[in-house]
Parts: sequence; structure tokens; C-alpha cells
Amino acid sequence: MIQTNIMDVLEALERDKKIYDIFKNCPYEILRTIQLKRYKAGKFVLEQGVVHDTFYIIVEGCADIYVESEHGKKYYLNTYEKGQYIGELEIFDRVPYMSRIESKGEVVVLEVGRENCLKWIRSDQNFSEYILHTLCRGTYRTYQNMGDNSLYTLKQRICQFLIDNTDDEGHFHVPLHTETLSERMAVTPRSVNRILKQLRDDDVIEINKTMVTIKNYDQLLEER
Repeated sequence: MIQTNIMDVLEALERDKKIYDIFKNCPYEILRTIQLKRYKAGKFVLEQGVVHDTFYIIVEGCADIYVESEHGKKYYLNTYEKGQYIGELEIFDRVPYMSRIESKGEVVVLEVGRENCLKWIRSDQNFSEYILHTLCRGTYRTYQNMGDNSLYTLKQRICQFLIDNTDDEGHFHVPLHTETLSERMAVTPRSVNRILKQLRDDDVIEINKTMVTIKNYDQLLEER
């Protein structure tokens, strides 16, 4: 982990409009306490069930959000990217994290101490509105995902995942890791493999190691 100073923080804000818009009205006495930190791949991890007295805003890179059972099984919730923040649900009441956060590759974050973050929310309407808006948007998406998980079969959800991950040119080649997909779907790898085998046997997809080629896109649409 590499920690930088206030000049690096200001440079990061000026370099990216999305980040600047979050901080544009931040009081200087709070801004000067914020730290910009760079974490190497695999080094940014926030454990579930632990109190973290820091509010994080992602500047570069991304992080996966999981809920982990006591037996170590992980259920994928979301991936946070630039401009998204971590710790908003727990920071007010200083409660343990409900989920586990792991960076995907290298990540750069702006870190704000709990007390300064609360002062910032109280004193900066721009920031408090940003928090409120993004919290509402996140809650909306969470309920959407809950509905999808409850109303659709595993086969339909996997078909939708394959459709969503076609490339911009319309080539239906999807890199696929069974373990990652099982975490996203909150099922066992065995269940995922069973569905993929069915789609392959029906000549809807072709599987070559970690690459899935969609052979019959219309049929995939019908299966979802």
C-alpha cells in the first residue's frame, strides 16, 4: 500500500470530473485530512463482521462486494467502480461491516476518517445529496436483484448473464469461470456446471475451457 499527500489528493480531484464533482464543496479542513492510497492487487480487503472507521471512495480500479457465510461460502452482491463508495451503511452507528470487500487488481481509493466524514455530510449539501441519491439507487438495484433471484430459475439467470456479457461487436464469446458464476448466483459450482452442460447439449452454447461461445442466440433468449 502506498500513501500519498494532500497535493496528490488535489491532483486526483482535478484529473477526474466525476471525482471532482463529489468533492467540489468539501470544506478544506476536512479535505486536508483525506488520504489517497494505492493498493496492489489483492491487498485491499475489508473483512465482514469487523468495524472499519474509514469511508472509502474508489478513484481507480474496482472492488467486489460479497456476503460470506460462517462456512466460508461467498455470495456475490455487486462490483463497485470509480466514484462509488464503501462504508456508508455502517459509518453512522459504527457497526461491523455486513459484507466483505475485495479489490479486483490494483485499486486507488480516497480515505476519509469516520468523524470527518460525518462532519462533511453535515456541512456539505452537495455531498449529502450525492450520498442520498446513490443510496436510493443502490437500494433500488438491490431489490431488483432480490426479485430476479426469487422469481427466475437458475437456468434463466445464467442465460441472462451470458446475454449481458456479449461484446460490443455482437460477438457472443464470454469468458467464464464456474466459481465466479456460482458466487454471483449463490449456488454451488456443480449446479452451474449442470446448467451449462444442458445448454451445451442443446447446442445453444459451445464451451472451450473458460470460453463460452453462444451458438444460438435466439434460443438463449427463449431460455432466459
